[in-house]
Amino acid sequence: MKISINKKLLLSFISIILISLLITGITSTLMIDKRFNLYLLEEHKEKIENIKSMIHSAIKKNQVSPDFDKEGLTKYAVAENYIIKITDLNNNIIYTTGMYPHMGHQKNGHMMGPMMERMFKNMFQSYNEDIYPIIYDNKEIGKLTIGYFGTSNISKEAMSFKLTLYKSILISSFMAIIISALISILISRQLGIPIREITKASKAIKEGHLSIRTNIGTNIHEISELSSSINNLAHTLEKQEALRNRLTSDMAHEIRTPLTTIKSHIEAFMDGIWQPTPERLRDCYDEINRLHSLVENLEDINKLDKANYVLNKSYFRIDEELKRIVNSLIPQFNKKNIKLNLNSKVKTEVFMDRDKFKQIMYNLLSNAFKYSHENSIVNISCYTENEYLYIIVQDFGVGISKKDLPHIFEHLYRGDLSRTRSTGGSGIGLTITKNLVQAHGGTIEAKSDIVNGTVFSIKFLLKKIRTKVSDDAF
Repeated sequence: MKISINKKLLLSFISIILISLLITGITSTLMIDKRFNLYLLEEHKEKIENIKSMIHSAIKKNQVSPDFDKEGLTKYAVAENYIIKITDLNNNIIYTTGMYPHMGHQKNGHMMGPMMERMFKNMFQSYNEDIYPIIYDNKEIGKLTIGYFGTSNISKEAMSFKLTLYKSILISSFMAIIISALISILISRQLGIPIREITKASKAIKEGHLSIRTNIGTNIHEISELSSSINNLAHTLEKQEALRNRLTSDMAHEIRTPLTTIKSHIEAFMDGIWQPTPERLRDCYDEINRLHSLVENLEDINKLDKANYVLNKSYFRIDEELKRIVNSLIPQFNKKNIKLNLNSKVKTEVFMDRDKFKQIMYNLLSNAFKYSHENSIVNISCYTENEYLYIIVQDFGVGISKKDLPHIFEHLYRGDLSRTRSTGGSGIGLTITKNLVQAHGGTIEAKSDIVNGTVFSIKFLLKKIRTKVSDDAF
């Protein structure tokens, strides 16, 4: 049977507390009891020696008829709860303190009846007697019998102290259990409630409610990190879902237009309304090319999702490669009368994937071509500075809005609909470009505004692209 984390934590805490208190209580009781009994035994021995000393002192003063009362033996025995009997070698009683259960009389002749004996027997667990020889001048002249109750003649005060100590341990343990239970409830709630909220949010995300967020106020680092991760996951999924929906909508619109054009042309040919002239066939061919381009974009998206780029590195001169790329694109840029300017004084041989480098530059220059005005300029600069190689692509065309600029490298992101739709962008080219740059250990940034156009800056660490450091793949 599964139980909630609150109950699990509470039961665990209480079990640990009870076991700890039980072990502590038993250990403390045994240690205190052992030490206390040892103390009482030592004290009992000391008292026995005091009694012997009094007896020897009385005998020394008067061997024939010693006065034990004068030595304070009776008062001491009464004060310390001892029952003392002194006999001669013939077992005749010479002295007794009285109150002796096994005697029928006291020195002063008072009788101790059965009621008194039962009272003493009930008051204490056991009655004990120790017999010691009385030695004087190296001769045994009698016997000393000392009676007491318990193992070491524990007094009422000592017993009361011992019981009070045990009682304090019991009360302390009870209070510790209550306080610990309250703290356990508080801790279990601090852990349980946030985890339940996070679990609830994750279930909602699983069911497609991507707008949900957890708002958990906790000072527990791990739970705070978990909550933040769930929120970031929901935000990323929500954004990706929106991008995919937008891409699907855009692709449907882009595909519908050429299909409608081709269909209308073919229907007109079939109905004899139009003749299949070269111009009209050219229109159909252009629309088919447009569909082909859209399919290639979808293939690029699939490649990016699978992340199956493998770098095939080789040595080549970067300035010569840039010249070849620019020369190959001049005819295309001439269609809009856009001038391509290459400014490169770098004659560095690099160790990179030549085809992937071409793809990086073609993607950036293709963007520059799409969004540049006719009769404008696109500048390409290549230079080294502080152990870095920089490649700059600058156009003076339609800039990127501040709202869209932070997202242009994101997967499937497309900016203004009219802007991207007019150029046929799919929101994948810059993502591929960024990944290829990073695969070579570089970084790419973009600066743009609506008035002055866009600048893309690529930066490579020279020591990483000049030698065979590693064959990175992703």
